[in-house]
Amino acid sequence: MDPTLLLLRWAHVLAAIVAMGGLFFARFALVPALSEIDTSTRDKIHDAIRRRWLPWVIGAITVLLASGLANFLLFNSRVKAEGWADGQWMRQTSYHALFGAKFLLALVAFYFASALVGRGQGTQWVRNDRAKWLSVTLGLTLAVVMLSGWMRQLHTGENVAREENGVRFDGDAGASMQDDRYQDGEAGANFRTPAADRSESAPEAGQQAVPSP
Repeated sequence: MDPTLLLLRWAHVLAAIVAMGGLFFARFALVPALSEIDTSTRDKIHDAIRRRWLPWVIGAITVLLASGLANFLLFNSRVKAEGWADGQWMRQTSYHALFGAKFLLALVAFYFASALVGRGQGTQWVRNDRAKWLSVTLGLTLAVVMLSGWMRQLHTGENVAREENGVRFDGDAGASMQDDRYQDGEAGANFRTPAADRSESAPEAGQQAVPSP
């Protein structure tokens, strides 16, 4: 894998872990615990947490936006350069539509995440019911994660063991033999032929395939 792509992926995943982990902790541990103390003390604790947590939220959102857009543009360029499915791969898999849905959901989640740690009067309505909007934000981030997994599966294929000519290939080790799976004009599962079918139809080593009469 290209070192730049690897660093971008690491940055994206780590930022998502920070953001979603903080939301999960706040929704299921912090807010329920603070509801058991008096309002004055609760407000002081929220303010103390906000000062420390706000830079992490802003940093995570910035990294997610930058790395996500960079990953998408680089992947889009690769698809065009390699001519996947004769240039029709993006359309066949609805990849752009999936990315658009993921991006819009992420923007809404970012808005609520920043509002929950903000101080502006315009977003006070979010902080007035923290438990509710934390749940909404968690649901949005979960939807984004699920869409990301779906999109990733589209262009990596199944991570299954393959055996060809007596040699076993696991996961990405066999990826070089699968580079042509994007060239036949089909999308998704249509161009991922199961290993069993390939072994039955492929000619043995050293033999030339004989066309059907």
